[in-house]
Amino acid sequence: RACWKREVSLSIRMGESLIGRGRALRPDDCEMAPRRPHFKAPAKPTGVPYDAPMPALPLQPLVIALTLAAGGVAMALALWASARRQPEPLRTAQLLWARGLAALPLGWVLLELSLAADTPALSVPAKMLFMAAFMEFLRAMRTLEGEHVARFWLWMPVGAVGLLSLGFLASYPTDPMRTGLLSLLCAIAAASTAQSAWHHLRSGGSTQAGVLCLAFVLVATVLAGRAGLLFLPDSASARAWAETPLAQGLLLGICVLGPAVATVSFVLVGADRLLDRLERIASRDSLTGAASRHAFFETAGARLEDARRRGQPLAVIVLDVDRFKGVNDTFGHAGGDLALQGIADALREGLREQDLLGRLGGEEFAALLPDADLALASQVAERLRRAVASLDLKFEGRPIPLRICAGVASLEPGDDGLHALLVRADRGLYDAKRGGRDRVGVVA
Repeated sequence: RACWKREVSLSIRMGESLIGRGRALRPDDCEMAPRRPHFKAPAKPTGVPYDAPMPALPLQPLVIALTLAAGGVAMALALWASARRQPEPLRTAQLLWARGLAALPLGWVLLELSLAADTPALSVPAKMLFMAAFMEFLRAMRTLEGEHVARFWLWMPVGAVGLLSLGFLASYPTDPMRTGLLSLLCAIAAASTAQSAWHHLRSGGSTQAGVLCLAFVLVATVLAGRAGLLFLPDSASARAWAETPLAQGLLLGICVLGPAVATVSFVLVGADRLLDRLERIASRDSLTGAASRHAFFETAGARLEDARRRGQPLAVIVLDVDRFKGVNDTFGHAGGDLALQGIADALREGLREQDLLGRLGGEEFAALLPDADLALASQVAERLRRAVASLDLKFEGRPIPLRICAGVASLEPGDDGLHALLVRADRGLYDAKRGGRDRVGVVA
């Protein structure tokens, strides 16, 4: 634009100069003025115009199904390999989930093959795989919760889908009602899986169960919605849309990707359950159910510091079974285990809910009593002694006589920790043993 303005200005000045000399402008004077350079537009390539749309890359549904099937099978194999090293019921739950994860995309592949090869018979096993996959997801979640789900509940809906699909295929090959019925059954299974995940979340389980629940709620909603559309009259436009390839592709994509996304949450839920189990093993004595020695000292130390900070009383009772070696020699280790279990049950029944019972080792137990002074702790110890003495335990028809001694001590201002409290309680325990056993020793 600036170049054009300079050319116009130069032409005007040239014309004024000629006119000033007393000569009129001639046509050939125009050749003296510089011309604006002429730029030619680049020639368009021949063959394809600029405004022609780019050719779309065709994404065949069978190719998508095969890709998702490969991913689903790979995830299923990884889950199967991990399940072999897991304890029950996590092992069985992961194996069931792996089966469902592999069966779902394989069913989609068979369904697309039946359409591509114009072989409607392939749709029957495809629909059975769909139903089996959702039932395996449900069984896996129930197994993770500790419930046993018989195989009958798997084969019954799968067999029903197969028989109904064969019947519809023989009578109405083009009627989509058989697909609508399958969608409804799968929606029920998906909703049941979501309900099981919600129950796990409400019962204090892993928060990952919420993600799993949302994924299957979405799948159940889509399946139920499509089933409702397919049961509409033939003249309804919504039913016609539900039968389009786009709607079917969206349905299958959500049904396959939803459980695949939920697999991550399922694995994390199982990992949390395994971690809880390991924590229980580490913190609980497997024979008596009392707190383990490590867990007792850790918890009791924290409660002692809290009681000292609040200025509240606290007491400890140390208990030991009298002549327990004779019980083992007479009744064997099985009889000794039965005796320890009975004693632990009697001690738990005699303690308050806020009290802590632990097994320190062998036949020695300890009880921590928050908000209890020495007098109250002495009364509790005497009640525990009488409870054990009144036990009526028999092993192979023979009664097991059981007696215990107890030592009691309470928290004092000069105590530097739980160790000082236990040392005084042990002193009371040995005083009781030296005094004739089956009694309580109190150390002020």
